[in-house]
Amino acid sequence: MSFELSSKTKKALSKRIGIPYDKLVQMDDEEIEAFIEKKTGKKITWPKGAKIDGLPIKTMEDINKKIDELER
Repeated sequence: MSFELSSKTKKALSKRIGIPYDKLVQMDDEEIEAFIEKKTGKKITWPKGAKIDGLPIKTMEDINKKIDELER
């Protein structure tokens, strides 16, 4: 299924986000993440206790910490 946003919606998104809509859809994930971090001044993180499909999200730091604990 395919759909297209109206020009009015694209204009509203561009104004809200701060970059043209056409540029946004051309950006890859890393560029979008860098843009968000630059605009907000904060690093993007997962909230504590976040889950996907009922399973807790683990960061690489969490996994490395658990491995270190198991190696002791």
